[in-house]
Amino acid sequence: MLNISFALAGQIARNALVGAIATKVVDTFITNKVNNKNDQKKWLRTTKLEAFSKLSQEILSNDLNELKPESIRSIKEYSAKAILLLDDRRLMNQIEDYLTSLINLDKSSEDRSKDLKKILDKKGIDLVMNLNKNLKKL
Repeated sequence: MLNISFALAGQIARNALVGAIATKVVDTFITNKVNNKNDQKKWLRTTKLEAFSKLSQEILSNDLNELKPESIRSIKEYSAKAILLLDDRRLMNQIEDYLTSLINLDKSSEDRSKDLKKILDKKGIDLVMNLNKNLKKL
Protein backbone atom coordinates (compact mmCIF):
# COMPACT_ATOMS: atom_id res chain seq x y z
CA MET A 1 0.00 0.00 0.00
CA LEU A 2 2.85 2.33 0.87
CA ASN A 3 4.56 1.53 -2.45
CA ILE A 4 1.42 2.48 -4.32
CA SER A 5 1.25 5.79 -2.43
CA PHE A 6 4.86 6.63 -3.28
CA ALA A 7 4.36 5.64 -6.91
CA LEU A 8 1.18 7.72 -7.09
CA ALA A 9 2.88 10.70 -5.43
CA GLY A 10 5.84 10.37 -7.82
CA GLN A 11 3.53 10.23 -10.82
CA ILE A 12 1.63 13.30 -9.61
CA ALA A 13 4.90 15.17 -9.03
CA ARG A 14 6.16 14.31 -12.53
CA ASN A 15 2.87 15.38 -14.10
CA ALA A 16 2.93 18.63 -12.13
CA LEU A 17 6.52 19.31 -13.21
CA VAL A 18 5.77 18.58 -16.88
CA GLY A 19 2.64 20.75 -16.66
CA ALA A 20 4.57 23.61 -15.06
CA ILE A 21 7.28 23.46 -17.72
CA ALA A 22 4.75 23.30 -20.54
CA THR A 23 2.84 26.23 -19.06
CA LYS A 24 6.03 28.28 -18.75
CA VAL A 25 7.05 27.55 -22.35
CA VAL A 26 3.63 28.51 -23.70
CA ASP A 27 3.54 31.60 -21.48
CA THR A 28 6.98 32.67 -22.71
CA PHE A 29 6.00 32.34 -26.37
CA ILE A 30 2.76 34.24 -25.87
CA THR A 31 4.46 36.95 -23.82
CA ASN A 32 7.20 37.36 -26.44
CA LYS A 33 4.64 37.64 -29.23
CA VAL A 34 2.62 40.25 -27.33
CA ASN A 35 5.76 42.20 -26.43
CA ASN A 36 7.02 42.15 -30.03
CA LYS A 37 3.66 43.41 -31.26
CA ASN A 38 3.68 46.21 -28.67
CA ASP A 39 7.25 47.14 -29.62
CA GLN A 40 6.27 47.32 -33.30
CA LYS A 41 3.31 49.56 -32.47
CA LYS A 42 5.56 51.87 -30.41
CA TRP A 43 8.13 52.02 -33.20
CA LEU A 44 5.48 52.75 -35.83
CA ARG A 45 3.91 55.47 -33.70
CA THR A 46 7.27 57.12 -32.98
CA THR A 47 8.32 56.95 -36.63
CA LYS A 48 4.96 58.28 -37.82
CA LEU A 49 5.11 61.09 -35.28
CA GLU A 50 8.53 62.13 -36.53
CA ALA A 51 7.62 61.94 -40.24
CA PHE A 52 4.19 63.55 -39.85
CA SER A 53 5.62 66.32 -37.67
CA LYS A 54 8.25 67.23 -40.25
CA LEU A 55 5.75 67.13 -43.10
CA SER A 56 3.24 69.22 -41.15
CA GLN A 57 5.92 71.74 -40.21
CA GLU A 58 6.99 72.11 -43.84
CA ILE A 59 3.41 72.47 -45.06
CA LEU A 60 2.39 75.03 -42.44
CA SER A 61 5.59 77.08 -42.48
CA ASN A 62 5.89 77.22 -46.26
CA ASP A 63 5.44 80.70 -47.75
CA LEU A 64 3.30 80.16 -50.82
CA ASN A 65 4.09 83.70 -52.03
CA GLU A 66 7.78 82.86 -52.29
CA LEU A 67 7.84 79.18 -53.15
CA LYS A 68 11.41 77.89 -53.21
CA PRO A 69 12.61 74.73 -54.92
CA GLU A 70 14.18 73.57 -51.62
CA SER A 71 10.79 73.81 -49.91
CA ILE A 72 9.11 71.75 -52.60
CA ARG A 73 11.89 69.16 -52.41
CA SER A 74 11.57 68.96 -48.60
CA ILE A 75 7.82 68.50 -48.80
CA LYS A 76 8.26 65.77 -51.41
CA GLU A 77 10.85 64.04 -49.23
CA TYR A 78 8.72 64.11 -46.08
CA SER A 79 5.65 63.09 -48.08
CA ALA A 80 7.46 60.03 -49.37
CA LYS A 81 8.41 59.01 -45.82
CA ALA A 82 4.84 59.55 -44.60
CA ILE A 83 3.36 57.52 -47.45
CA LEU A 84 5.66 54.59 -46.65
CA LEU A 85 4.25 54.52 -43.11
CA LEU A 86 0.59 54.74 -44.09
CA ASP A 87 -2.01 52.06 -44.67
CA ASP A 88 -4.77 54.59 -45.33
CA ARG A 89 -5.24 54.85 -49.10
CA ARG A 90 -7.40 57.97 -48.79
CA LEU A 91 -4.66 59.80 -46.88
CA MET A 92 -2.04 58.70 -49.41
CA ASN A 93 -4.19 60.16 -52.18
CA GLN A 94 -4.61 63.37 -50.19
CA ILE A 95 -0.82 63.74 -49.92
CA GLU A 96 -0.48 63.08 -53.64
CA ASP A 97 -3.19 65.66 -54.40
CA TYR A 98 -1.41 68.23 -52.21
CA LEU A 99 1.89 67.60 -54.00
CA THR A 100 0.22 67.90 -57.41
CA SER A 101 -1.35 71.21 -56.39
CA LEU A 102 1.98 72.43 -55.04
CA ILE A 103 3.75 71.63 -58.29
CA ASN A 104 0.94 73.23 -60.31
CA LEU A 105 1.24 76.39 -58.22
CA ASP A 106 4.95 76.51 -58.91
CA LYS A 107 4.27 76.26 -62.66
CA SER A 108 1.23 78.55 -62.77
CA SER A 109 1.02 82.05 -64.09
CA GLU A 110 0.66 84.98 -61.73
CA ASP A 111 -3.04 85.36 -62.63
CA ARG A 112 -3.98 81.85 -61.51
CA SER A 113 -1.64 81.64 -58.56
CA LYS A 114 -3.79 83.66 -56.12
CA ASP A 115 -6.67 81.18 -56.35
CA LEU A 116 -4.32 78.22 -56.29
CA LYS A 117 -2.64 79.55 -53.14
CA LYS A 118 -5.97 79.66 -51.32
CA ILE A 119 -6.84 76.15 -52.45
CA LEU A 120 -3.38 74.84 -51.58
CA ASP A 121 -3.46 76.49 -48.17
CA LYS A 122 -6.81 74.81 -47.39
CA LYS A 123 -5.55 71.46 -48.69
CA GLY A 124 -2.45 71.77 -46.51
CA ILE A 125 -4.45 72.44 -43.36
CA ASP A 126 -6.82 69.56 -44.14
CA LEU A 127 -3.87 67.26 -44.76
CA VAL A 128 -2.22 68.17 -41.45
CA MET A 129 -5.49 67.55 -39.61
CA ASN A 130 -5.88 64.13 -41.26
CA LEU A 131 -2.28 63.21 -40.45
CA ASN A 132 -3.07 64.08 -36.84
CA LYS A 133 -6.19 61.86 -36.87
CA ASN A 134 -4.21 58.98 -38.36
CA LEU A 135 -1.57 59.31 -35.67
CA LYS A 136 -4.17 59.24 -32.91
CA LYS A 137 -5.56 55.94 -34.19
CA LEU A 138 -2.45 54.12 -32.95
